[in-house]
Amino acid sequence: MRGKTLNWVMGILIGAGLTAASAAEAQVALEVHGGVNVPTFKIADAAKLGPSGGAGLGYRLGERVWIMGEADFGFHAGADLTGGGQGPDVKVFHYMAKVGYEVLPQADGPLSLIVNAGAGAMTFSVDGVDTFIYPAINVGAKLIYDLSSQVALVLSTQGDIAFSKEAEVGTTNSWVWPFSAGLRFNF
Repeated sequence: MRGKTLNWVMGILIGAGLTAASAAEAQVALEVHGGVNVPTFKIADAAKLGPSGGAGLGYRLGERVWIMGEADFGFHAGADLTGGGQGPDVKVFHYMAKVGYEVLPQADGPLSLIVNAGAGAMTFSVDGVDTFIYPAINVGAKLIYDLSSQVALVLSTQGDIAFSKEAEVGTTNSWVWPFSAGLRFNF
């Protein structure tokens, strides 16, 4: 019991120290973006490239470290079927929690580059069939150009991989790549 209490106390103290150290640099960023989601490999047999929209929220933990949450919503026409015609439309929704590292810091000018990795879930909603939710991982990058201290342009490419079931969507790993552009608002 004493060991568990000590672990909790140490965890709280370390967390408080990190919070206090980063409070002077605290920054929150809200992103809104739109673009295309590109299915690749076997999932491309079921869905075509489609438009997407999304939003993200980030919090600067330290000089170069960010924690982020992001959601992207893609709308895909069904892929062409072998015998002719078209498969059902597919909606793919991405929900990711990420850690980002600023490899090109803004202190050197208006441009910054953040690479990120994370995990979350992806939902595949197939018209007339069913909706499937799978665990997913993410890697990506964001190129940010400051227009002012509060508004920036952001270009983002993300690689999202859902650990899907072959019996449900035709593959055990569904790769969908959101490519987007938008605005980032800093608070």
